[in-house]
Amino acid sequence: MGTKNKMNYTIMGNTVNLAARLEGVNKQYGTWILASEDTVKETGDRILARKLDRVRVVGINEPVRLCELQELADNAPAELQEQTEIFHQALSLFEQRDWNAAARIFGKALEKHPNDRPSLLYQKRCRQYLQAPPEDDWDGVYNLNEK
Repeated sequence: MGTKNKMNYTIMGNTVNLAARLEGVNKQYGTWILASEDTVKETGDRILARKLDRVRVVGINEPVRLCELQELADNAPAELQEQTEIFHQALSLFEQRDWNAAARIFGKALEKHPNDRPSLLYQKRCRQYLQAPPEDDWDGVYNLNEK
């Protein structure tokens, strides 16, 4: 960026914008490292990642799947792999709008890890949607309005 006389090296683009947004989104999910599903796919099977919401972040209209990077796959203990599988089962039920079953499975995940913030967040959402379901045309995408 700049002119011949004054240069400032930087990186730009949609991917960089998304990465900057995801850094701030961590606090909303209680996670440490988030990446897009596309980024996780680029690693092959080398990373154990937990899928989370599909979201639209500020400045990007196309929804992206959030993934929490958990561990190098070769180093991931069996317990963490099992926790991730349980979470993914619950997430699938959640996305199918089966709030009761999803809440039950998120509860199972919380029995082993009571302070798991993503499981707590989804269990809370399940309770809310049992009381007041989203509109029929809800696509499951969350708009994150904070940077």
